[in-house]
Amino acid sequence: MNRQAATSSAQRFSRKRQRTRGEKLMISLFLPSIIGFYVILKYPHWLVPTHQITALFYPLGKSTAFWYATAYTLTVCGIAGWILWRQHSPYSPRRKPLSPYQRNKFISIFLSQLIFFYIVPFIVPEFLDNKPFFQDEYTPINKDAYIYVYNGFRSAGGFLYIFILVPATVWWFGKRYCSWFCACGNLAEVIGATPWGNQWVKHYTPRSQLSHKLEWLQYGMLGFAILFGIVMLSHSWQIIQADNLIQSLRAIQDMCVDLMFGALIGVGTYPFMGSRIWCRYGCPLAGLMRLFGKYAHSQFAVEAQPSCKGLNLCSTQCPMGIDVASYAHSHGRPLQQSVTLKTSPCIGCGGCVDICPMKALRFKKILNPHNQQ
Repeated sequence: MNRQAATSSAQRFSRKRQRTRGEKLMISLFLPSIIGFYVILKYPHWLVPTHQITALFYPLGKSTAFWYATAYTLTVCGIAGWILWRQHSPYSPRRKPLSPYQRNKFISIFLSQLIFFYIVPFIVPEFLDNKPFFQDEYTPINKDAYIYVYNGFRSAGGFLYIFILVPATVWWFGKRYCSWFCACGNLAEVIGATPWGNQWVKHYTPRSQLSHKLEWLQYGMLGFAILFGIVMLSHSWQIIQADNLIQSLRAIQDMCVDLMFGALIGVGTYPFMGSRIWCRYGCPLAGLMRLFGKYAHSQFAVEAQPSCKGLNLCSTQCPMGIDVASYAHSHGRPLQQSVTLKTSPCIGCGGCVDICPMKALRFKKILNPHNQQ
């Protein structure tokens, strides 16, 4: 199936919708807030002298990083908890009961965000250091997130995690890491499950032929991250003396990748391009997982069943712009093809599986495959 044919049905869902007045008001406030907040978080010295940062940007004596993590975690855990409490699928308008898969996914999102991305980095160290909780001193925010991959060159633990452990899970679970655990993915997943966010995914996610070609941009991000990591490793081993080179690469990483793409575009375009622009075009770790899944022949797959009636609802729910329907139905007849990492950037969110009233899609069962549920 050629790419043009594969994207034809998906393009039908890219028609823009009328936004509500409340949504328009939210968006008018959202973009300036995102820009202002991330600048204060990552580059407060642009706005005030360093010695004034704590007085202006550390409310109650806590750093902007702490307050950002608090707001982020409240958003992620609040929405995930709301979905778990309601026990209704966020992808189906018919108040379909929450499936076991979706229940487990949102439990994973809730716990991973709360424990690994909030309590462990922001609460535990405060008690271990035995210092007053509300008296943070100014320190530049850490921009070395694991998703940027180059940290795998800085320690044996980082290498094991980024280049061995995470890619190895792709063989069995695909890129579910992006939709079940990743800190960036946690926010994208819960926002995409809200009423407004689901409409953004449905109507604004790029689905054109060009949008699929641009996914190669992610491999450029991965290449840059690996280059940066090699330079840092060579410098630490004193193979090269590259202070100026490292500073230049650091400036590009911090400004262009971390701030502009990862934060302002990655989060700021939710209402305009869906919730997964960063995951689809920018994240180096997601690119690494996709390459591994493609060339290691990952067993992950979303399988189409003969019960498909060509409703095309599945494609509307894909935040990665995959034309899922083209794998399941064509020219009035069902297909029994599979969405895999060899042909797509699927993150295993399960929205396409959940919304189908015909149960025409299911995840491939890898362990004990003949005992299908």
